[in-house]
Amino acid sequence: MVDRLQDMRLFRLVVQTGSLSTAGRQMGLSPAAMSGRLKAMEEFYGLRLLKRNTRSLSPTAEGQLLFENALKILEEVDALDNIIKNGHSDLLGTIGVTCPTDLGRQWISPLVDSFTSENPHVRIRLFFTDRILDFVESGSDIAIRFGDLPDSSLIARSLGVDRQVVCCSAQYIEQHGAPLCPEDLLQHNCLVQLRADFTLDRWKFMNKGVSTTIQVKGNRLANDGFTLRQWALQGLGIVWKSAWEVADDIDAKRLIPLLEDYQCPTTGFHLLTEGGKKLPLRVKTFVDFAVQYFKKLDMPSRYTLPP
Repeated sequence: MVDRLQDMRLFRLVVQTGSLSTAGRQMGLSPAAMSGRLKAMEEFYGLRLLKRNTRSLSPTAEGQLLFENALKILEEVDALDNIIKNGHSDLLGTIGVTCPTDLGRQWISPLVDSFTSENPHVRIRLFFTDRILDFVESGSDIAIRFGDLPDSSLIARSLGVDRQVVCCSAQYIEQHGAPLCPEDLLQHNCLVQLRADFTLDRWKFMNKGVSTTIQVKGNRLANDGFTLRQWALQGLGIVWKSAWEVADDIDAKRLIPLLEDYQCPTTGFHLLTEGGKKLPLRVKTFVDFAVQYFKKLDMPSRYTLPP
């Protein structure tokens, strides 16, 4: 077992430095010894772990899987060592969290501040992205997301309810007027979010049991929710956003809700973790903390619930 842990530390350092010789110098091993250790690891697993050429070194798919899991295993081992050596049981180690950009800046960053103030020995690796990433790809323990659950193998904890809100600045209304029905959006400049494989340009509305979908157009598209909101605040168009992401702007009159007689889609708002394995104590503690944190937030019900 000790040899396996030493091999993990070696392999972690090789991938992080991108060089056998650099990793060897840091570990006090010669290039020949490093090559021998790597060869023994590849023989043990029965496959290649690294791709090498004259100028670069990178992990294979299997090597990347080993690297990502070695990070987690070694963090647990180091945390246990610290507990035994230092005689305390504070939470230790790293928690990887991924979330949408705009939500992360407005709500998750303060959540992390609150959590780390109570648990100063935990390190949070916060990754903002509006892409839907899997846990291996993002190297995360936790994903915070709007919408339906993407994978039945994930474990979800509810953080509340969300719905879409159509809004714009008072400046935009002064210059272009406000749409009175969804069809009027066809005459307006709409700010559209991009995803990796599609464009979120089909905005849905419900009124008196009748569903309407409008395919909007505009001169600005972005894959970043924060940028879309900034454009709306600048009076550059109408935006379709999560209520969590525009509620403060609406309360402060920086953005004006539109088409309030029409119901926009309501979705879940979840914290997701991988199923099928026991969560480390620090991750479980963060999950419980986040659930209570969002319960205490004063989010106006008129934004988070259907009218």
